[in-house]
Amino acid sequence: MKKLSTILLFLLLGLYTLSSAPVELSCSAQTITAYQGEKILLNLKVKNNLNENLRPADQYFLSYHLYDRKGNLISFNNRRFILPVIIKKKHFSRFTLPIYFDYDRSGQYRVEFDLVKEGEFWGAARGWKTCRFQLDLKELISPEFKNRYLRTFYSTNIPILNKEQYVLRITLKNCEIIKNNRIWGFSTGSLYPQIWIRDTSTFIAYAKHQYPLKIFQKMVELFFEHQQDNGEIADWIDISGKSDKNTVSSDQESSMVMAAHEIAIEQPLWLKKKIRGKTITERLEMALAWVWKNRRNPKWNLIYSGLTADWGDVDNSYPDQRATKISDRSTLVFSTYTQAKYLQAMEKLLAIFSHLKKYQKVDIWKKRHRIIRKQTLKHLYLKDRGYFIIHICPTSDRHLNIEKEILAIGGNAEAILAGLMSPKQIRKFLGILKQKRKAYRLPNICFTLLPPYPKGFFPHPALSIPWHYQNGGQWDWIGAKLVKAMFLSNFRQEAKAYLLEIASKNIANFGIFEWEDRGGNPLWSSMFYVGAAGVIGDAILNGYFGYKSDFDHYRLDQTDDHYRLSIHKKDQFTITRNKGTTIDIQQLRKKFILFKQKFGGKTIRLNKKGTHKLDGLD
Repeated sequence: MKKLSTILLFLLLGLYTLSSAPVELSCSAQTITAYQGEKILLNLKVKNNLNENLRPADQYFLSYHLYDRKGNLISFNNRRFILPVIIKKKHFSRFTLPIYFDYDRSGQYRVEFDLVKEGEFWGAARGWKTCRFQLDLKELISPEFKNRYLRTFYSTNIPILNKEQYVLRITLKNCEIIKNNRIWGFSTGSLYPQIWIRDTSTFIAYAKHQYPLKIFQKMVELFFEHQQDNGEIADWIDISGKSDKNTVSSDQESSMVMAAHEIAIEQPLWLKKKIRGKTITERLEMALAWVWKNRRNPKWNLIYSGLTADWGDVDNSYPDQRATKISDRSTLVFSTYTQAKYLQAMEKLLAIFSHLKKYQKVDIWKKRHRIIRKQTLKHLYLKDRGYFIIHICPTSDRHLNIEKEILAIGGNAEAILAGLMSPKQIRKFLGILKQKRKAYRLPNICFTLLPPYPKGFFPHPALSIPWHYQNGGQWDWIGAKLVKAMFLSNFRQEAKAYLLEIASKNIANFGIFEWEDRGGNPLWSSMFYVGAAGVIGDAILNGYFGYKSDFDHYRLDQTDDHYRLSIHKKDQFTITRNKGTTIDIQQLRKKFILFKQKFGGKTIRLNKKGTHKLDGLD
């Protein structure tokens, strides 16, 4: 009997050993309902029975296989999600993973989550345990989603453009940060839990038409609450109240002013609100005055920053996080991007002072604006090449030859938005851009540096490889700024073509990544990049539709066809164009709208109670 018991024990131990897979994956979800592209937080547990760690740096990702309701395989190889932690050997980890589904057909499915070592093997093929759940995938581009979430909506005769607004809106939704059952702010993307002022300044112009303005007021006020007594602005703030700054950049204060301006033109009285004893107007001037005093070289009269990849915030000093801070290893430069952003911010501050009738302040900042503009044109524009150089170094020309050959999309887009290029110069710039795109066989204008810096120029591993991250990767955030600049400069045909290239990519992904490499792979990029969604939306409303707003009125200045415009509510108007284009814009609070008709240059003033058809004005 004792012998039999021993045999049974060994058998049970053997069965236990056999049942224990090398790696075991389990998820708590039984059923998930989501729109295409909608962020879902999936709770996972990974048990590692191997004698080695499973490291994200070793190209371990999570992905899934998709089956129909009957269990028939539909798609084996799908979207990758970054493994967020190291799974230590002989140990297990629990974590929450943000995921989404980009399958182009809605319906009910079975999902099997699996670990994959990129380019080598899937875990299931090696006997690793997977996990499964049911998926009810709802159609994103649908009347249901439109009625529920698209507070501002447009319809054109271009299907791609119509679909893009759904992707923009789901990206905003995916980045909502909820605190006490309310929207506290918007994260930059799936890898950035904080709110960043650089990104916030670029998405408010579009997002304020989809959400109550108070949300953005409170976000911007948080940065005022964290503002230093000398005027300096933080880079980011998280939900716990922590903040920090990547000091190699010098555009945070400029971004602060531009973000606040988007709110102020809707609610001017907000400028008088006091935060820590000073009005918002005073704090905006403090921010730009800090840059003037602490980041301006008085000999050159230009704003300096670290040597980064154009608009980036990692310099070429250290191979780790220290590269985000100015240090004794930093090379100080004057970049086109920094000057152009500062010029735009000064223009917004001038508009605020003019509205408040602070004419003495207007005189001071107009003079400073003229100085920076003059010096930027003198030292940074390469007349022989037809574009602005990334940056120049006042103490050395060691990198000058490299940087003269690089066409920087971000800096030049901001230069156009700052009014630093004439139409003739813009046309030349576009010709050079076309040549470089063809030479490098690039599918869109979102690749930020043409060509990138050579391999190893930046010690930091994120930038050391060309066409990766800030070193020439493709960023919709930057490409869409050029689209907007082209629309506003009346290069509408080029702008429209660029816009449709970007929108087509987004629709195929049911989402917008922070960046992608030359092959279109997001690698360790953040999903749901809200800054890009905001700039694209702004390029459509402000650029394609020609919608503008200031302290006193709304304008529709750039049109391709006749419009029919009707104002039917105190907070909303609808524009309908002859060729079937319509747009509903909400949150209007102005007294009247000025509409400058392209044919004949007539200006029509409408109050909110009136309706006016604009057909046949030519």
